Amino acid sequence: MQVDEEELRKALNKPATYGRDLDLSQYSTRAVGEPEVVKEVIERSFEVGVDLRKRDSLTTFLQIDHRALYKSIQRRLEGDIELMPIEEAVKRYEWVRELLWRLRSPYEDKYTAFNALHGSGGYFLRILEDRKMHIPIQACFFMFSPGIIQSVHNIIVADPGSEAQILTGCTTHPKISRGLHVGVTEIYVRSGAKLNYTMIHKWNPGFDVRPRTGILVEDDAALLHNYIALGYVGSFQSYPTARLLGENSKIAMNNIVYLQGSSEMDLGGEVIMEGDGGRVELLTNAVAAEDARIISRGRIVCEGEDGRGHISCRGLMLSDSAEISAIPCLVSRKMSSELTHEAAIGRIAEDQLFYLMARGISREEAESLIVRGFLDLSPMKLPDHLEKGVRKIIDMALEGF
Repeated sequence: MQVDEEELRKALNKPATYGRDLDLSQYSTRAVGEPEVVKEVIERSFEVGVDLRKRDSLTTFLQIDHRALYKSIQRRLEGDIELMPIEEAVKRYEWVRELLWRLRSPYEDKYTAFNALHGSGGYFLRILEDRKMHIPIQACFFMFSPGIIQSVHNIIVADPGSEAQILTGCTTHPKISRGLHVGVTEIYVRSGAKLNYTMIHKWNPGFDVRPRTGILVEDDAALLHNYIALGYVGSFQSYPTARLLGENSKIAMNNIVYLQGSSEMDLGGEVIMEGDGGRVELLTNAVAAEDARIISRGRIVCEGEDGRGHISCRGLMLSDSAEISAIPCLVSRKMSSELTHEAAIGRIAEDQLFYLMARGISREEAESLIVRGFLDLSPMKLPDHLEKGVRKIIDMALEGF
C-alpha cells in the first residue's frame, strides 16, 4: 500500500480512540550502543516464553531495540517456512509490499502514523502451502535502551492448508524504567489454514505499550489469537480487529491478564463475520491487584448467515483500590445469527477459601491457588510442552502473591 507522507504527519497528532494519550516527543528514537545476546537478554526472554538458549536449534527471530539481531530456521523446516526481517521481505517480494497496511490503516492514530514514518524492524513469516509445523516458531522483541520508542511491523502469512504455532514474547531489560513499544502486526490466514498465535508480554512499571493488530481469515481457516500479560505496565492499549472473510471461518481471541501496581490496561478485540457460518469467541480473564485498572472490550458484528459468536469478560478483584470494567457489544445484521455475552467481576469467594483452608492449606496459599485457577489456559489450546512453559511463567509472576 502506498502511503501519503503529508497525511501521516497530520495523523501524528491524532490520539487513539481508547487508552491514555501519550506525547511521542517524550521518547527517544536513538538506541544506546550495539545490542548483544547477553545473559540478561536470555533470562528475561525466557520469562516471556522465548528460549534463546535453543536459538540455534529452533526457528527463532530476535530484535533488540531497532535491530533484528538474530534469525534462524530449524534445518528440517527449510523449504517449509520463510522467516526474515520485514525490510528484506519487502525488497524481495513485491506482493509483500502490497500486504503492508491492508489490515490496519497507517492514518488510524499517532502510533500507526509514527510506525509508518519511523518504524524500524519487525519480521515477515510465511508458512508455505500444506506445511504442518508441530514445533513452535519463536520471536522476541526486547527493549534494551532507556526511554526509546521501539516501533516494529510484522507480517504473518499462513498459506492454504498450512498449520503452525507462533510464540512472540515482548519484554525489556529489568533495569530500564521507561519506554514505548509500538507493534503493528498483520495476520493473513488463508483457506483451510490453522494458526495458533500466542503473545506474552512482561514490562516494567514505566513502560507504555501500543500494539495494533489486523487479521484476515479465509474459507475454512481458523486462528487462535492468545494474549498473556503478567505483572506491571505503565499503560497498555490494544484493540485487534479481525475479518472473517470466508465461509466457515473461525477465530478465538483469548486474553489472560494479571496486573499489579498502578498499571493501566485497555484491551479488547473486534471481529466482523462477513462470510456464512463464521464462529467467534472473545474470552478475557483479568486479575487486578493493588491499584491496577483494567478495561476489557469486546465487539462481534455478524453480517453473514448462520454466524455464532460469544463474548466472556471475567474479572477478579484483589484490592479495593483496583478497578475492572467490562464492555461487551454485539451487532447482528442477519436473523440466522446467534450472539451471546457474559460478564462477571468479583472478589475471591470466601467459600472457596474455606474449602481449601479446611484441608490444611493456609489462606495465602489458598488465595494463590484460586488466582492460578482463574488464569485458565485451556481455551488457548497450547501444545503440552508450551502450556507447561506458560504455566511456569504464570507461577513466576505470582511468586510472593
